[in-house]
Amino acid sequence: MAAITLKQSYPGYISTEGGAADELNKSIDAMRMRYNNQPLQMAQFFRTVKAKAGSYYESTFGDELDLPRVSADGDTLPFLIPTKGFKKQFNVVQYRAAIQVERAETEQDLFAVAKRKMGGLLRSGRVLLEYSMADIFNNLTATGAAYLGADNLAVAASNHPYPDSLLGTWSNLESSGDLTYTNFTTARKNMRKRKNAKGQVMGIMPKVIVVPIDKEKEARTVLGSELVPSSANNDTNVWQNSVEIKVIDYLTSTTAWMLFGDVPAEYCGFLYVEDVAPSIAPTTGGDTSTDIIYGQRLRMRFGVGSTVEPNIQYNAGA
Repeated sequence: MAAITLKQSYPGYISTEGGAADELNKSIDAMRMRYNNQPLQMAQFFRTVKAKAGSYYESTFGDELDLPRVSADGDTLPFLIPTKGFKKQFNVVQYRAAIQVERAETEQDLFAVAKRKMGGLLRSGRVLLEYSMADIFNNLTATGAAYLGADNLAVAASNHPYPDSLLGTWSNLESSGDLTYTNFTTARKNMRKRKNAKGQVMGIMPKVIVVPIDKEKEARTVLGSELVPSSANNDTNVWQNSVEIKVIDYLTSTTAWMLFGDVPAEYCGFLYVEDVAPSIAPTTGGDTSTDIIYGQRLRMRFGVGSTVEPNIQYNAGA
């Protein structure tokens, strides 16, 4: 996950001299809570699995076989051998956070907002998941260890090896180009040409196009217009409303876009590996000499990553 630095100038609790100063100010007539809404968008693209002893190890197998051969009854049967897949280990990381309020603040609080301030603790954990998953999407062509797929290549690459090495390689990476009618057509065609582990037709149908905020206009123009955009021939736009448009707020690229196909969710290559689900519990500090009360702590253990994902067609844009 990309580094995120959160800074708080007050101590790790809500105090009368720090974060709660305004609640005790008699000259303030009202305390209004700021609107806060982080969209939850990423989980729909990730398959949830459970870790064991701090890690998760996954390999693939398939029922793809070579096609039957010409063989008479007197011939030796041509036995077929399934092809094994790629494997990858995912490690989980533990995250914790806590918040507390001192007794004097609750006694003198004019607006009773202390507990409402503490309500964001679980949300902060959920937003961490969004950023962690988005970090994978923001690095689909990265070759750092944290971003490699099970075949030891970037998730989006032009040289993915087939499980049957005799077949060579396949690609889910487009030549960089803007989101235009022509480039969408090319990406769609290439996804439809996807082959399975034995090089046989799969016919994956594009179902969703994922774009950053900066490309929403282009996506809705290319896929929503009745006529081919930027064409003087009045040709019918055959791709109108052919895929769902998903605008993801967490994408950092202003140009990249990708297609997702119709492969069922249980075969998804993007994984959310859960060891301990985000949970809130009271804090019970050992120092009973203080009057820090109403403490809560958040704890979670998880990892994210990808195996091999033939269900995307990625374009870095231009």
